Formats: sequence, C-alpha cells, structure tokens
Amino acid sequence: MLKKLSLILPILPKLGYSNVAYMLWYRLSLKWGWRKTMFPKAEPINGVFFNAVAPINDYPPQWKELAVEKADAILEGRLTWFHYHSFKVGNPPNWFLNPFDHSILANPNKHWTDLSDFDLNTGDIKIIWEPSRFDWVIDLARAYRVSGRKEYLNTLNQWLIDWSQQNPLNTGPNWKCGQEASIRLMKLISASQLLGQDTTATPALKRMLYEHLGRIRNNITYACAQDNNHGTSEAAALYIGAVFLLKQSQPNALKKQLYKFRNKGKHILLNRINKLITPQGVFSQRSVNYHRVVVDTMSWVLMNMQRYEEPKFSKWVLARLKNLGELQYQMIANSKGEVPNLGSNDGAMLLNLHHANYRDFRPSSQLFFAALKQEKRFTPGLHDEPLFWFYPELLVKKNSRITDEKVMINVDDELIILQDADIKIFFRLPHDRFRFATCDALHLDVWYNGKNVLGDSGSYSYNAKEKSQDFESVSAHNTVQFGNEEQMPKISRFLYGAWLKAQSINISESTAEIWSCEASYTDYRKNTHKRTVHWESSLKRLTVIDQLNSPKQESKKLFWQVFDASIIDKITVKTEKGAVLKHDSTKAFHSLYYLQQAEHMRLTYESNTQQFKTIIQF
Repeated sequence: MLKKLSLILPILPKLGYSNVAYMLWYRLSLKWGWRKTMFPKAEPINGVFFNAVAPINDYPPQWKELAVEKADAILEGRLTWFHYHSFKVGNPPNWFLNPFDHSILANPNKHWTDLSDFDLNTGDIKIIWEPSRFDWVIDLARAYRVSGRKEYLNTLNQWLIDWSQQNPLNTGPNWKCGQEASIRLMKLISASQLLGQDTTATPALKRMLYEHLGRIRNNITYACAQDNNHGTSEAAALYIGAVFLLKQSQPNALKKQLYKFRNKGKHILLNRINKLITPQGVFSQRSVNYHRVVVDTMSWVLMNMQRYEEPKFSKWVLARLKNLGELQYQMIANSKGEVPNLGSNDGAMLLNLHHANYRDFRPSSQLFFAALKQEKRFTPGLHDEPLFWFYPELLVKKNSRITDEKVMINVDDELIILQDADIKIFFRLPHDRFRFATCDALHLDVWYNGKNVLGDSGSYSYNAKEKSQDFESVSAHNTVQFGNEEQMPKISRFLYGAWLKAQSINISESTAEIWSCEASYTDYRKNTHKRTVHWESSLKRLTVIDQLNSPKQESKKLFWQVFDASIIDKITVKTEKGAVLKHDSTKAFHSLYYLQQAEHMRLTYESNTQQFKTIIQF
C-alpha cells in the first residue's frame, strides 16, 4: 500500500486533484448505494421505432450487394464482434451471451450499479457490450433503404423492441457505461437519417433516445474525470442527441430539459477538445484507434451541426480539429488505409457507414474532411460511402492534393513520422501530459513497400489477465528493456507510476539523402535510453543506435517484433565494440483486432553493452 501511494503522489497533479477526488467519491457512492437512487429503473419500450420509407435508386450496385449480404446474415442470426469474429447467435440474439465460450451472464436484471466491469461470469464485459453498440441498426437500416425489402425493417424494429424488453432503463450491464449509451444514441440517430425520418421520429425512438440522454447526463462527470474518449463521446451524444429531439414535436416542459442537455453537452465538449486534444492534434490516449474514435465523434458532431443549423465552432476549435484530422491522415501507412497499431485497441469503429475493413482508416478521414472542410482526400472506393449518405455533392469532386507534406515531422514531442519513398517510420516518444496505457517508450514502427515489417503487438484484451499484461509489456514493442523490469511500475489495471518524458528530441537532414531523429528518456531507476534513427534514402538503409546507461550495470534486451520474416536476414545488431550479436528467436503474438491474435517472430538481443547498433538493409 505504501509503495503504491509513493507512486501515486508524484502523478497526482497530472491526473488532476479534482479528478482523483471525484473518482474516490464515485466509488464510495457506488459502494454505499447512493448512486442507484440517481438512476431509477423503467418499464421496457414497445412500439415501432422506424417507419416504412421508399427505397433509393442511385446506390452503387457493388455497395448494394454488400449491404444486402450483411443484412441477410443478420436475419440468419449472425453478428460480428469487434469487426472480426463472426458468430451465429439467433434472431433476435441473447444480449447477454459470450459467444467465444458460450457462457451466459448471470443475473442480467440487476441494476447496473450492482455489476462489476471485471469479474462477470462471462469474462470481458466488452463482449457483452458489443452487440448493444447497435452496428446492426445501421446495417439493417442501410440495406432496407437501398433494397426496399420489408424483412429488414421488420427485423430492425423487432430487435429494438426485444433489446428494450431485455435491457430496460438502468437494468443490466448495457447501461453500466455512459459511452456505450452514447454509441447507441449515435447509431439510432444516424439510422433515422439514413431512413429520412430525422424530423419525424416515432414515440418509441424519442423515448429511447431521451432515456439514453438521462443516463449520460447524470454520470458525465465520471466520464470527464477519466480524461479520455468517454468524455468526448458522452458530451457529443448529450449535445447532438438533445438537438435531434428538439427538432421533433415535444411538450414545452420536455423542451426546457432538452435545452439544458444541449447547452451542457456543448459546453463539456468544448472543454474536452481544449483539454484532451493538443494544438497539434494529439489526443490524450496515445492510441491510433482511439484517435479514430475521436475523429469519428467529431465528424458526427460537425455534420449534425450543419444538418440542424447549429452555430459553428469558433476558429480555435476548428483549427484544433483540423490538426486532429491531419494527424490521422498522416498515420495512414499504405494504399489500403492501414495504420500502425500503436496504443490500446478495443475494436471500436464508431461510424460503420461503409463496407471497408476495420483496419482501413480512409472512410473515417474521408468523412472527417468532408464535414470539416467540404473536401475529400482519397480517390473513389468503398471508403466513399459515408459521403454518399451525407455529402453526395463531394462524390464527383476531385480529391485534394496535399502539397506541403514533409519527409519528417515531430508531432508535439509525442511522435516522429518519417516518410520517404518506400519507407514510413513511426517513432514513439513518451510524454507525461496524460497517463500511459503501455510500456512502449521509443518504440519504432517500420513500414516498407506498404507492409508493416516491424510492428507493435497491440493490446488483445483489457481483461485477459496475464495475457493482457504480456501485450502491454516492453517486450511486446520494438525498444529496449533494462534487466527484467518494465519501463514504468504498474499501479493498477490501467495506471502506471513514474511517467516518462522524452528529452533531447531532435530531427535533422544531414544531407539531401540522410534523415535523422533522436530522443531519450530516464526511467524511475535512473536508467537512460537514447535512440537515434538514421535513414539513408539512396542506400535504402535504416540504422538504429540505442545508447544505454544503467547504474546497476544490468543486462539489456533489444526487441524487434518482425511481422515480415523476409527481413530477418537483413537485420544486423552490433555492440559498441563492433561485435555482432546473435538473436534469440521466439514465437510471439500481435493483435490487430480485439480478442484476435496472429503469430510473428520476436528477435531478442541481450548483452551488457552500452550500445545496440541495428542495421537493416532493405
């Protein structure tokens, strides 16, 4: 206990005293049952959620075929978890089933305050949450709109009625998280827009949305105290959800409450943008996938502000959002729209208005720049479908050319990106602005000819015990370990102590053909790691120099996660005296989708040297 306290005290100012105090109060209010009184249960909702509508005729045939195929799978009772794992679970499904092990949640009728996130009999709560994120709502609405087949509309209404019967307000795990409620609200509003019913919502839909707004509003301080995407998602849902309902016919008493929701949501959203997105566009969670979550959230907000004629954001907000989108655009590493798998990856893809792969970030960026600047960044493809629904005028517009791209950029001292001809490198710098999710200081992600040859292992699952720890470990990244210790000491499941901050950050072009960058850090045990990266363009040679200082003279390990075995023979590692080191090859795993893993080869070089010099000749 004293050790944990000694680790927590130095980071309290960065966590925020008010945030920590609120989290303590929140836990006490749960334990003593006070919070339950704030969230009364209600009866299930019956009635039609969406009405019949005429089909559209200008939807591209290829997209229509894919939409109908996905909707037919839903009618057969087949759903997809985390945009990767497909299971046949019934029509309608059991909303409390874990299809990975066939377990069913015990006591789903408990009030959500009486349920734990991490000790359910079904394991990872995200598995239970996934079908209640309502991706199938969008899939069925889209297929119905383009085909006119009534079985899609009937299934959509039947599943929503069944969901409400099994998940009445504040009952069960699907009400436990305000962000989950926000995602459902976003999907329901988007579906109403696809069906052309966003100013004529049915009583059942209006009630469901209002119940979600109440759940979000009464617990949004908890979301904000975490300084992550929960706050942005919930504020966006509160703001736009209220705006949407204000466009419907409502009693005056209800309108007064909705105006309060709208104003509160917008105020918190602006606060979150200011605090969690740096001026250069870096988001607090240091995760490429959570970065997309925020980009998609802002796209949804912007296009609904335009649709419902809300006042525009001020210039500083628009400038910050532009940089948020530009950073995601810079992260796209190949023509498939793939990105490095840096940071936590929980399988989230908020805007599923397309048939592209989960790993393809082009649909997200395409919609974002349409909403923000009325421009598109990519040539035609599956990633254009969000434009079809919300910005059809841009489909015939030429994609914008980015003329000021630099070979190497430093993004707010958190990431250096180098792109030159066939290579793209992402150099991960630690920064102590916000809490860390993994021990990946000075990790190097390398893409060559559009392939991720040296990559990050990802995060697999938040609740897989030792396995989750393995994916978070320094050994799962392309960096150096001192002794057998992690780069930072663990305090709790999602919190490290002794946060790191990069020093001696420098980028330079020594000649027209050689690019260099470097950074260093000193950890809590006084070990120092300085990494220098050289790219020689004409020779297609990458050199990585790791200079190391350990007061205890510990052994050091250098790890390379090799995703393309063909480069193993192209890697040479030497000590400061020029001795060539042999590697230990072990089978390891990386996770590109939540709860999915694939094999790769991990090369480990161990020595008491003060320098590892890695040369990769492409």
